[in-house]
Amino acid sequence: MKHRLLPWLTAAVLGLVIAAPAQASVGLWVQEQALALEQKLAGLDTRRVSVGDHSWQIHTRHLDSDQPCLVMVHGFTARAAHWFRMARQLPEERCLIAVDLPGFGQSDYKPTADYSPATQAARLHELLLSLKLKAPVVDMVGNSMGGMIIAEHALNHPEHTGRIILMNAAGVSSPEPSTLNKAIEAGSNPFFAKDLAGFHRFYAMTMSEPPFVPGFVLDAVGEETLGKVPRHQYIFKQLQGPRLDDRLKDIKSPTLVVWGDQDQLLHVSMTRIWRQIPGARVFLFKGVGHMPHLERPAESADLATRFLTNSL
Repeated sequence: MKHRLLPWLTAAVLGLVIAAPAQASVGLWVQEQALALEQKLAGLDTRRVSVGDHSWQIHTRHLDSDQPCLVMVHGFTARAAHWFRMARQLPEERCLIAVDLPGFGQSDYKPTADYSPATQAARLHELLLSLKLKAPVVDMVGNSMGGMIIAEHALNHPEHTGRIILMNAAGVSSPEPSTLNKAIEAGSNPFFAKDLAGFHRFYAMTMSEPPFVPGFVLDAVGEETLGKVPRHQYIFKQLQGPRLDDRLKDIKSPTLVVWGDQDQLLHVSMTRIWRQIPGARVFLFKGVGHMPHLERPAESADLATRFLTNSL
């Protein structure tokens, strides 16, 4: 437990000691200091990259590698920083690219832009081309919405897509309804909380083994999230297009499907659909929710490493 608490406790102490009175939100400031520490421990640099009509924020290491980079793509309402815990546990020599997708994190958001999965996959492809990587074929891991986007990338750009890891991935039909599905069908989408209490109820749905976060930090994150509800509602509507079920047979990339068996947002039964990818393998984390990379970062990194090195 100590290694999970240390970054937060260190940043919290610094925040309480030196936070300036002008700081808009001590909670958000402390969160950013903790994430900056995790980023440093993962060996990741931050850069801005403009592609098309959006400027991206991305976190990278070893972009000059001759080996395939691992591109890490977050889920709906999430951000690249959610990969830092897992990134710390990946081999130090591994090239990594963790992205804030347009519309999320610190990347640009435009109120009338197209944020559908196919468009985001096309933007991601253009971003990767702009980096002029030595190895033109990239491996990819995507959580939730990010899984749907990397599946689109594998379908549309197979010559540039190596191995893919679909982690609690959206984009296919759900044989059994999840807790989220049931709530939406009942007329209330938990993603779009109306107050801080609603945010906390939703946060409790996202993970079964969440990392430690001080209460005042989580409250600050909740307030920030509430302010982005209109943006998230706009993007969510664009995620409701055709599912990938009928196209899965066309994915040529070696595929690992990873799921937390306690996922309340995307039901574990969806693995039965993703398994239709030729040769796909499925791994279930017991007692884990929607974000294994945050709940079990070391185990997720080990699993990914073994799959990516063909030793699983």
